[in-house]
Amino acid sequence: MSTVFRPSFGSMIFAAIVAIVLGLVMLWYPGGIMALIAVTFWALQVMVSVFILSYTISEAVRYFKAGTVAGGVAYLLIGIAATLLVWFFKVDLVYFVVALFFIVSGLGDIVGGFKLAAGRYFFVFLGVMNIMIGIIILQYSVILPLLIAWYVLFWGISRLFLAFELKRMMS
Repeated sequence: MSTVFRPSFGSMIFAAIVAIVLGLVMLWYPGGIMALIAVTFWALQVMVSVFILSYTISEAVRYFKAGTVAGGVAYLLIGIAATLLVWFFKVDLVYFVVALFFIVSGLGDIVGGFKLAAGRYFFVFLGVMNIMIGIIILQYSVILPLLIAWYVLFWGISRLFLAFELKRMMS
């Protein structure tokens, strides 16, 4: 087991320090995180819309060429409806996806933590924290940027302690 963890101490410490710095910057400017989430989701909406429309138009053209006007029109209407749904959900869907990510990753940390001898309690604690954050996001989505900032900061600090603990145990 020591050969698995020994080369990763440096990268664990580096990732932890980057997360700590990033978390502090995010706490200092949470509006920037919200703007980043909005721009990223807008770009995703554009890409999904282009994919939906290109697919439905190509299928509609195929139906029109085959002489099935009703099938072509149906594909066009479904494509337009799907595109409108993509734009209807807006950022609320992002909050739901982020909350589910925290809950699922928290469950994974808890299950994985019980399979480890070293650092078990850190992983279980992080898993419980992930689940709690996911539930809070589902209830109060407005505070997502601050929760993300605190989570990144907490993740960095806990990973730093975990790296030092694993290094101590492997020495």
